Amino acid sequence: MTEEALYDNMVHMTHPSLKKTIQYALEANDLNTVAALAKENRKALSLLVRLAYDKETLVGWRAIKAVGLAARQLIKTDYEYLRETARKLLWSLSDESGGIGWAAPELLGEIVSADPRRFSDVIPLIASAFDVEEEVFRPGVVYALSRIAETAPEAAASYQKIISLSLADKDPLLKIYALEFVRGLWSAARAGNLWSGEYRDRVRSLAEHLMSDRGEAWVYKGDGFENVQVGERAEEVLRTIH
Repeated sequence: MTEEALYDNMVHMTHPSLKKTIQYALEANDLNTVAALAKENRKALSLLVRLAYDKETLVGWRAIKAVGLAARQLIKTDYEYLRETARKLLWSLSDESGGIGWAAPELLGEIVSADPRRFSDVIPLIASAFDVEEEVFRPGVVYALSRIAETAPEAAASYQKIISLSLADKDPLLKIYALEFVRGLWSAARAGNLWSGEYRDRVRSLAEHLMSDRGEAWVYKGDGFENVQVGERAEEVLRTIH
């Protein structure tokens, strides 16, 4: 098939065939193909968002990751549609939406990390979901801020209260994400004076208290899930922060 024919096929693919193609690609962990589909066919991004809501499956998490890859293409070619997708995800976090955007924070983190400067207004809105009474969004919020910190540490480092609360929480997954957030931010926060010495000492102390924590959670990493123990992750992180 020529490149022109492949492009035409992507653009004009019917909804059922597009959904099936995306499903197969996610099952095969072929995220580049999925991202290419999303770049050429707007329906693909919407389908990925729907598939991402089942975060307990490989397909769901790979859909989240594929949205991130797609966002890095769409930020150059279709920013307005990407912005509209972010707006809908934010709406799904509100009571007024009538539903629960289970994976909305993670998806927003993937989208915003494609260009934190252009989505700077969205970052505090993601962070505000941490305070939702049901607490269901907390791990996703910390995951999102951690992803944003990878490309713009200065945009995420100010959420110190969220980090402290997360490290002291009862949810193993939230603590693991918070530890990863700290590890990712540490060098930049220290070099750029984004965190005070007093706050760095507090974070280290909180991480040290987690070394004996035997709580566990399944975390998506690479191309699959791994069972992570909080205490073991805390020890790993403490070896890298000085």
